[in-house]
Amino acid sequence: MPIQLDDLTTLSSATAVKALTPKYFSSELTGSGKTVGLLNQYVRPSRYQLGSSARTMSTTAVTAKTKSSGSNVTTFTIPMGLLAQYSVEHNAAKGLGYAVPFDTDRYDVTNNATTLDYDVFLDMTPQGIVLHKDENGDKISKDLNVLYRMEIYVLAKGSTTQKVRMVSSAPYSHGAFKSTDEFSMMRWSYAPLDDIEEFIKDATHNIAANGASVFVDIDEMAEWMNDYDVYERICRLADAWSGDGVADALSGHITELFANGQPDDQTLHHLAMQLRYLETYNVSLAAYRSIHATINGVCPPAIASTLSKQNLNLLMSHTLEHLNSMKGQLSTPPAGQNSAWVMPGHFSAQQRAAISTSEELTLVQAGAGTGKSTVILGRIEHLTSQGVDPRDIAVLSFTNAAADNITERNPAVKSMTIARMIHDIYSLNHSTHELSSIDTILNSIDIFYPNSDIARSFRRVMMDVDKLQPGATTLLNAFIEKYETEVMEILDRIGQTCLELEIVIAYQQIDTMVEPPHVHSKYLIIDEVQDNSIFEFIYLLKYVAKHRENMFIVGDASQTLYEFRASNPKALNALEESGVFATFQLTTNYRSNQEILDFANVHLADIEANAAAQLRLQANSLAVPTAASFQEKVTVNYQHFQYLTKFRDELAGFIAVDVRPYIEKCLARGEQVAFLAYARMDISIIEKKLQEMFPNENVANLVSDKTYATTVFSQYIKMFWNDVLQVDPSDAAFVIHKGINDNLDQLTKNAAKAAPSVARMTSEWWIASASDINGWLGLFQAGQMTADAFFGLLRDNVLGYEIRHNGVKQSLMNQKNRERKEKNLKAKANLVVSTIHGAKGLEFDNVVVIHKFDPQMKEADKRMFYVAFTRAMKSMYVLSYGNAKKPRIEADYEMLVGALEKRDALTVLRSQGVNTDIMSDDEVEAALAILMGAATSNDDAVQGDEETADPSGHVEALARLDSELEAGISDDESDSVTDDSAFTAVTV
Repeated sequence: MPIQLDDLTTLSSATAVKALTPKYFSSELTGSGKTVGLLNQYVRPSRYQLGSSARTMSTTAVTAKTKSSGSNVTTFTIPMGLLAQYSVEHNAAKGLGYAVPFDTDRYDVTNNATTLDYDVFLDMTPQGIVLHKDENGDKISKDLNVLYRMEIYVLAKGSTTQKVRMVSSAPYSHGAFKSTDEFSMMRWSYAPLDDIEEFIKDATHNIAANGASVFVDIDEMAEWMNDYDVYERICRLADAWSGDGVADALSGHITELFANGQPDDQTLHHLAMQLRYLETYNVSLAAYRSIHATINGVCPPAIASTLSKQNLNLLMSHTLEHLNSMKGQLSTPPAGQNSAWVMPGHFSAQQRAAISTSEELTLVQAGAGTGKSTVILGRIEHLTSQGVDPRDIAVLSFTNAAADNITERNPAVKSMTIARMIHDIYSLNHSTHELSSIDTILNSIDIFYPNSDIARSFRRVMMDVDKLQPGATTLLNAFIEKYETEVMEILDRIGQTCLELEIVIAYQQIDTMVEPPHVHSKYLIIDEVQDNSIFEFIYLLKYVAKHRENMFIVGDASQTLYEFRASNPKALNALEESGVFATFQLTTNYRSNQEILDFANVHLADIEANAAAQLRLQANSLAVPTAASFQEKVTVNYQHFQYLTKFRDELAGFIAVDVRPYIEKCLARGEQVAFLAYARMDISIIEKKLQEMFPNENVANLVSDKTYATTVFSQYIKMFWNDVLQVDPSDAAFVIHKGINDNLDQLTKNAAKAAPSVARMTSEWWIASASDINGWLGLFQAGQMTADAFFGLLRDNVLGYEIRHNGVKQSLMNQKNRERKEKNLKAKANLVVSTIHGAKGLEFDNVVVIHKFDPQMKEADKRMFYVAFTRAMKSMYVLSYGNAKKPRIEADYEMLVGALEKRDALTVLRSQGVNTDIMSDDEVEAALAILMGAATSNDDAVQGDEETADPSGHVEALARLDSELEAGISDDESDSVTDDSAFTAVTV
């Protein structure tokens, strides 16, 4: 019976709306508290300082989040405004409405000017920050420059207008000011104390009857700015970005732009840029749905379609809407079939419902250990029993191992990875393109197109894709849509592509591409769907619509781990919240005991990606956890460090002293112990210490080796090819071999380390290419080939070697890692070490998790540790560390123990014949206090923990575990509970 956290939806919603800090925009801005770090509650608008970089930046816009380095100085640009600077500036002359600030925010410039017939107000909004980090000296110095959007509002005296038109320059006026003259103006400044007076004079010039500007009391305005809390204003912006504010701002902006018909092309261009700008930060799906609804509501269909492509989240909404409109045309199993297959009894009621659904679009929200593979195999059997030809079923998996497993079980069913499916379709249509690394593609563009503006722009877009910059895939999709012919000509010339390009081009050409027979299907099943990128989702949804396929997908957004491969939990969340897919849940965990799951559930409730599904795991057992059993099976050992870097120095000692008794107990029971950590370095330390501690035990290492693509050949061509062209063709191969090795320090960052392998590669290239080069040389010497043609073939040969070398190296490394992992798993070693990512999908008897606690933990880290917490079957030891004196993970553990102790005591009371159902809450509390030997009430206990409570209300939610005092299953009830309901606590 699982612990009931009163209502986990309350907990997760409390977490979702907790107050945000400037860390929402960048961790560079603040420390761990309001008064700590570069940007804190004492920061105020400033003046230009002598030597300050802000004085030379007076016109610098902050329109994209960037990081650039040079000469040991790193510059960060961090935008914050909901509307980008170009959106405001371009539309300033269009008279768009702008909200008048509240009187609690604005400064009343004309407060003492009682004879005027108008009011002038001032407000400012942080638009962005430029941060310079200088590491040239003994100490790192930082220069913080806040760009403010200064706003002047000129209103009729006593006006209650909430919105006024924005203008680019003050309207010329004579005579008395009228309400129809109300307006607002904006300017930008890094030092508003120096710039605001001139701005006010410009805005109010000639609007008074005497043709003068309003008087500005500089001292009074400086006092207002001294109260202006920059930190608080930026926190407000963070709340607006993450909540409804961004949707309200964008929807209003779009509505006004289209109020008088279709805007001009330049305005549409800026709006497209604004929609891409939204991808800078974590905007909610609800906000995106609202913005998409506005676009569809006010824009002509063609423009709505174009605008939706400017942001992947909007494109997802647009694609889902189209798929939903044609749901009735999708494949369904043949009606009236007499199935001879009887669903096996081992399937749970949840699994049966998902397997047998007749819905055209199905999403199975499958928690950790709930039998995803079992359900997929059951779905295949169900479809074939209904008369579906297995050759019409395709299963797409995230890994080759998972795809191979389906093939082994069902040879007739088509099984492959999503990347393989897209690559096979792409290759059939563009057979001359070889898979290459992005870096080699970038060098090749420089080599073949040194003077092309489009090629140069294409290269910049691909660089952003390689760095996983926000909005990079959106920009690539838009770029290829606009310059498809030119891009394909470039790729044809360099003869290369990459997975990132393949899916975008496959999307753009989906209606014209020829598809190989082995990818055709009518029933598409996708496993581990949460690991796909948003664009992969979009492509697959469009693919399903094109082929009228039945779609059955299985995944858990809370287990999204591969964001470094562009996976994003928002993609699956969008499907969950769309209403387009019929949803089924799998919550019965067949791996772990309830004690482990109770601990994991607390962390699952705090994951943003679980907000839609609200999954909570329950064990496949009727055993009721007790406080003693929980403490026996789950251990949390938290270590406080002032400096987190010191933890790694002491990790081996913790394993040898603190964790050793736990390891020895597990080994004595003949059980396996796995050690999971995020960092490879931690795994290396643990592995070495375990080998020292247990020399007779085999320590199986599941960490995959890494391989990196080489670019020294293409880099050499880009930088030194003119040297090759100066020599006789008979010497060219030697010059290339020697040139690469002699100039290695200019071709790669780690020349000394790379030198031996590069020497081998150049020798291998020379030997492997000798026959071709000698053949071309013979033709040249015979006068049958020009020197230009010879060197052209030689250049292509060198590039081709780099491409194929990287491909072979990656393939061999993947195969080696897979075989080693399979071998280690089959060996059933008693001690196993792995990264958390490498352990996904695996299970172990007992697990030790290295957990780094952060009071403002990133969502990606929350999901990662949740995966780690659900790998153990029997017991788990969490070795946590951080610089918080009383971390939440420790408080969570104590609260769980406390709740179980009270539930244990309640069970004892009932076993003694006490009828707690007729007792008041106070009477139950008093009886329990006596039984447990408690001297204080629960309120006192909670009050004692107040200093450790976090602002999200998490500990408060855990405190509501007291409701467990009234939960339990009576003797009569236990006999009647069946199936899944057996695992749900009955609340009295």
